[in-house]
Order: sequence, then C-alpha cells, then structure tokens
Amino acid sequence: MFSDIKANVLKEIVPSDVERKEVTSLATRIVEHLAQKISREKINARVEVVGSIAKDTWISKDRDLDIFIVFDKSIPLEELKKMGLILGKIELEGFTSETAYANHPYTINRFKEFKIDVVPCYDSIEIITAVDRTPHHTRFVKENIGDLRNDVRLLKQFMKGVGVYSSEQKIQGFAGYLCELLIIHYKSFENVLKSAANWEHGEYIDIKKKGGKGDFKDPLIVIDPVDPKRNVASALSLDRLSEFIHYSRVFLESPSVEYFKKKKKLFVKRFPESEVYVIMFEGEMLDDIIYPQLRKSAKYISTILEKNDFKPLSYGLFKKGEFSGIVFEVEKYVLSPVVKHYGPKVFDRANYDSFISKYKETFIEGDRVYTLRPRNFSNPLGLFLNILNEKEGIGKNMKSMSFKILKDERALSFLIGEEVDIYI
Repeated sequence: MFSDIKANVLKEIVPSDVERKEVTSLATRIVEHLAQKISREKINARVEVVGSIAKDTWISKDRDLDIFIVFDKSIPLEELKKMGLILGKIELEGFTSETAYANHPYTINRFKEFKIDVVPCYDSIEIITAVDRTPHHTRFVKENIGDLRNDVRLLKQFMKGVGVYSSEQKIQGFAGYLCELLIIHYKSFENVLKSAANWEHGEYIDIKKKGGKGDFKDPLIVIDPVDPKRNVASALSLDRLSEFIHYSRVFLESPSVEYFKKKKKLFVKRFPESEVYVIMFEGEMLDDIIYPQLRKSAKYISTILEKNDFKPLSYGLFKKGEFSGIVFEVEKYVLSPVVKHYGPKVFDRANYDSFISKYKETFIEGDRVYTLRPRNFSNPLGLFLNILNEKEGIGKNMKSMSFKILKDERALSFLIGEEVDIYI
C-alpha cells in the first residue's frame, strides 16, 4: 500500500520531459540575458541558477525560479545593492519587475505563471550577507543527494499537503533546503517520517558533525553543512514542527494519498456560542513584511483580551489582495459592569492605608483588601477599537493603515466568500 501511494503521488509531482524543457529553456534565456547585462556594465559578477530547479528537487507545476547574481567580494556592499537591482530587472518582452526587500533589496520578476527572483550575493566562503550561503547550499545538495531526488519531492509534497511546508513568514514551516538535508541525513522519505514520529524537543541533526548543540535552543536543530554556526531550522515554528510530528505518526499508522493533497486553511468557527471578529487592514505589502507584524499584533491583542476577562478561543492571520488582518474567535458571555480590583495585604500597613484612602468603598477577602471598579471594556469590540486607535502593540507598518472590523455573520461571510487562508 505504501509503495502504491508513493507511485501514485510521484506520477503527479515529478516534472515531465515537456515541463523540464520549458523550465530549462526559460532559465537559459534569463541567464544569457543577465550575463549580457553584466558584460555591458563591466561588473565582476556571474549568474547562477540556484534552488530546487538547479538541484532537480522541484515539484511539477511549481513555477518559482531562483537566480543569483554572484558578485566578487571586493565589490562594496552598497555597490552590490545598487547594481543588484539594476541587473536584476529582466528586460525581456512579457516580463514585469518589482523590488522586494529581505536582508538586502532584490528583484521579483514575473513572466506568465513564472515568478523569478533575481538576488545579488557575494562569491565568498566567509558569509558576508545572509544569502551568500545559497549557492553553496545548491552545490552541497547536488553533490550529496544521489538518487534521492524523488524522496525529496515526496517529503515536500507531504509537507504541503499537511500545511507545514515553506519557511515564509506567513507559514513558518520547513524550507526546501531543510527538506533536502533531512532526506540526505535519513536516506529516504519513509525514514524521515519514522524518525520524526519519535523526535524530541531540541532534536539535533549534524550531517558533517561540525556544529555545537549547545549553541542553539530551537525545538529542531539542523546544523547547516555550509555554515556550522547556523541552524537551518531556526525559522521553523513550534506549531509547524508539532504538526509535522503529529501527521507523520497518523500517516504511518494509516497511510493515505490524501495527506499529499494541499488544502486551504479556511477559518472554521469551533464553538457555537462564540463571537467572531475580523480586523482588516488596507494596504498592499509583501507577505514577509506584513505577516510578522500581524502575528505580533495578534499575540498582543490576545493578551489584552485575557487581561480584560475576554477569553480568546483561537486567532488566525490572513492576507487577500490589498487586505490583511487577524480573525479572533472569542468566548461569548455577559460580563458584570464592575470588576474586583485587589489592593495590598492588610499586614502591609503603609500600602493598605494608601489604598483605603484612595477608594471610597473597600472590602476584605482573605488577607487582601479590594474595591470594585467599572470595567474598562464591556465587550471585545470596544477593546479592539481602543487598541487600534491608540496603536499600542500594533505592527509598525499597520499603524498608518486604515482598518475596519467585521463581526459574526459579516465576518464569517467575508472569510468564506474570499477563500482566505488562515495561518494559526
């Protein structure tokens, strides 16, 4: 059964000869174009195709190309940034370009269904910028992957199916390079799942045995064979790691092709009597910029809800076109108009006297003095509005965005109608 499942999945995810020819032809065309631009600018640099295309670990119908312009390390960083953007724009018919920002600026080009990232980096063994490792990663995988490329494809597709693939900020899952290292280390797709099913917190993998476990506190530690001071799994969240361990166990217990089918993470109201709120921010922004800010804001708001006696049952993040935001499911109940406000113990005479003089009506509970004060917020909506208007705890870019709040039926209609992916 297991072998049949793998065979059926591989039929769908291994690129066909026609598809390979199309991708190779486009990559060759782009490399030649960029090389001509480098030559005209008389820059000491070269073009390299990196990533899953170069390593032949890509999945059919994936249309992401990673192309690096590798500069000589003698070129100053500011010059690399400037020339990287000039060279990175693909000036061929049918292509569009935009500037994106990570560790330093790079160019996202689009052609038909293809997305082509052109990234400047240094040709250096000593890592100068974070992306300098990538060409070395590509070479390491090509030299060590052997005949395990389809095992990589199976692992990637499984992770896509259960929603833990991609190190992008909106998912915080397993990067493609991390998948490749797991296959190189464990030697097969099955072995990765069997091992993952028994991973412990702080699981340590060091293919070249050159790292140091004590240097990291992450839930999964996979030492980068290119840079032993780096944990390849550092961007992996505890949630995504735990989900992968869980789905590895349930798949091994009862294998099914369904685990390989990617599904949208749609919001589901879990509690019949809860209230659902959608906080929408308007403004176009790259995923890797907006998602960390949404996540930070959601955690802050969730904490404030709890402090004000509103119980958040779940929250998620979404992005759709020019809108991004947070959805909260909050337990529904009527709060009293006043709340206990505790003071010091009666044995703390100085602070006790100060508390008694400050409040007109006080009571004793155990050895503590308390008073009753009006609640700051009688419902979650008032709390949301206060936070958003005061802008405390809200992501930097989100502070200047216009917002609106949808509740219950309007919120649910928006989430269903827009087919928004929810990432918890």
